[in-house]
Parts: sequence; C-alpha cells; structure tokens
Amino acid sequence: MNTLYVALGGAIGGTARYAIDTTVLGVAGNPDFPLGMFLVNITGAFLIGVAFGMSQKDILSTGAWAFLVIGILGAYTSFSDFTLESLELFTHGEYGEVLLNLLTGPVGIMAVWLYS
Repeated sequence: MNTLYVALGGAIGGTARYAIDTTVLGVAGNPDFPLGMFLVNITGAFLIGVAFGMSQKDILSTGAWAFLVIGILGAYTSFSDFTLESLELFTHGEYGEVLLNLLTGPVGIMAVWLYS
C-alpha cells in the first residue's frame, strides 16, 4: 500500500514543482538565477522539517510519511531529503558523514559537467 501512497504523492509533488517553477519564471521572466527552483528547494526543506517534527511526536503514520515525505516532497525536491539527512547526521555527531553528504552537490555538478 505504501508504494501506492508514494506514487500518488509523487504525482502531486512533481506537478507542484513544475507549477511553481513555471509560475516564477512567468512572473520573474528568465532571471540568471534559477529562482523557481530555489523557492522549491527552500519550501521543500521547510516542509520536510515540519513533517519530521510531526513524526517525532507520532502524528504521522507510516503511510502518511510515505505519501507526504517520500511521495510529495521527494518528487517536489530531493533537496528536502538531503537537508533532513544532513541534519540527522549532524545531530548524531556524525560529522565526517555530514561532510561526505555535503559533497553530493559539488560531485553531482562535476558528474553532470563530465557528460554534458
């Protein structure tokens, strides 16, 4: 059942990501900075923080987590999951793993550059 929740949430999150990004582009024109994706990433990070806080208080069931966090927010922005994982590593004192996780950005950029 959780697979269905993730799939449905993913449809919502992906659609929301596209709608926000294209709306911002429509309003702001074509700025040099990817403003729409910046807005998506920051709001996604905030929302996953809210969801994580709710899960710590047992407010979200496993199915709700699958739908909201993995489905909606996962399709909305993978940045939100990246920030939550980095925070969890940091709060557990796993500083080497935090630094390794933070390398995802520059290493990912290099990987795209290598094949572009």
